[in-house]
Amino acid sequence: MLNNTERRGFAIPIAILVIAVLTIMIAGGFSLVSAERRSVADQKSQISAFRIAEQGLELFLVRRDSLMAGSPNYTRVPGAKDSVRITMTGGYADVSLTRLRPPKGSQSGLYVVRSKGVETVGAYAGTPRGVRTVAQYVLWEPAPMQVLAGWTALSGIQKNGGAGTLGGIDVCGDSAAVAGVAVPVNPGYTGKTVAVGDPPVDTIAPDSVAIDWNGIINLNSITPTITIPGGTWPTAALEAAYADSNSTYYPIIRVNVPDFSLPSSGKGMIIATGQLTLNGSVGWKGVLLVGNDITSNGNNSVEGATVSGLNVKLGTYAPAANANGTKDYNYDSCEVAKATTTMGALVTLRNTWVDNWVEY
Repeated sequence: MLNNTERRGFAIPIAILVIAVLTIMIAGGFSLVSAERRSVADQKSQISAFRIAEQGLELFLVRRDSLMAGSPNYTRVPGAKDSVRITMTGGYADVSLTRLRPPKGSQSGLYVVRSKGVETVGAYAGTPRGVRTVAQYVLWEPAPMQVLAGWTALSGIQKNGGAGTLGGIDVCGDSAAVAGVAVPVNPGYTGKTVAVGDPPVDTIAPDSVAIDWNGIINLNSITPTITIPGGTWPTAALEAAYADSNSTYYPIIRVNVPDFSLPSSGKGMIIATGQLTLNGSVGWKGVLLVGNDITSNGNNSVEGATVSGLNVKLGTYAPAANANGTKDYNYDSCEVAKATTTMGALVTLRNTWVDNWVEY
């Protein structure tokens, strides 16, 4: 007979083997679950980062002025590069606007706006933050301005003296000719200076002038760079800009006095609620919007677009403009575009949105 005391047991090794196998299977199950959770969390983070990036892009395009107002390098017309961080629920978006082609004359500026969305909350432990970048090409387009003539006078023009030109032929050569002078039938245009344009003299009704003078004067639809009284006329800066054909200094100056004499030559847009007087050889490049009449004495030169008598659109009386001596009031589409550039906006280009912008 066998001696039972010498039989070797196998239950314990088998039990240990079974426990080991079960442990490995359980660990594998946990690993699979953890990997699945991590994969789902990564996808969720990517979707969340995409949402943040797209939201940042859209917010920037709609609210650029308010978002960038606190930046020391902010200018109304975008520079070479603007950037801002927009904080939102679940993360933030780093948005940058890069210039590819600057605005020039009536040509719109070309830019690319990129938004890098970063998720900062809700990520699975041990995983990196979700990051996604979207981009779109945009144009900076100046605010359009209706130009009916080199000089549009809703209260008429009296030209004294035969020297000079009141012209509607585009000095810039970029746009079609407009009328040299546009006036209502009564009091119309009187004088010896020959207006040139297409037609030389056009008769219009005040309602045909698509300038929201009430919105500009009473609702502040155009934000001025300088307001007088209160601000100071930038004589040196304007004269330097007037002499420099490459200068980009085109301020919007609002003048809230009954009668204002232009202190110096310059560039930009003048919004005068009352009468505007130009004496001597003072000149202007850009846009003149005048509520009452313009009195122009001496050898004046204006390149851009001139509109006087706009208070007629408010139902009030405005005297006829008086042009005395040698006058050159000519339409220049490039100067009009430069003067209205700061009132422009970012406009998206169709079919240029991408969500695979490469970053390094």
